[in-house]
Amino acid sequence: MSRPLQFVTLSGVPINIRDLTWPFRPSTSGADWLVLHGRVDLLDSAEGLHSDVAVEMTQTMKEALGSVAQEHAESLVVNSIRKTIDNAQLAFMKSGKLQPVHITTRYYSFRAKKIAFPTQSEADVREMLKRRVFWLGRSGNPVEIADAYDCQYANFTREQMLEFAKQLVGQGMIRLDGEKAFASDWLLQQEQAIIAAMHKGVEAGKAATKVSA
Repeated sequence: MSRPLQFVTLSGVPINIRDLTWPFRPSTSGADWLVLHGRVDLLDSAEGLHSDVAVEMTQTMKEALGSVAQEHAESLVVNSIRKTIDNAQLAFMKSGKLQPVHITTRYYSFRAKKIAFPTQSEADVREMLKRRVFWLGRSGNPVEIADAYDCQYANFTREQMLEFAKQLVGQGMIRLDGEKAFASDWLLQQEQAIIAAMHKGVEAGKAATKVSA
């Protein structure tokens, strides 16, 4: 069984990605795209806010990757959705409206022949990890702090992510047990600011796509 695809974007939006209709299929619009449908839920949304997405991949990207099977392309799909949210190009709504997510060669290094998302600032990645532990661990659950998809998304190694986590320990934000993180009481007290960041990210998407929930 596939693991839950629950993540936090760099813009502070917690999401659960589900119902991905693997495998990619040729677009029915006649365009030179491959398409994968799915749903992105706003985590813990009492209103059921979500985005129905059509993840579109260019033929050039498919050829570069070699394989677009789930085991090879899932991280790219997840992180392309996250980047689309960061860029305020995805709106969370109560009702379904199919919205595009584009996977392009911007997320691939032809020189290195691998998926390559832009490297983020250390401060932004620490903030993302802090929010990840809050949203996924505020009920006391252990949270993987150096998830491979997060490493790809931020373009840092697992070892670097663990070092960022240790810095959060030093700030009193989290506790670490190996590579599992737990929310501290101090982190839980940051709830208002973390929820405000989530609302800001969600509202940015609504404004940019000119829709209402």
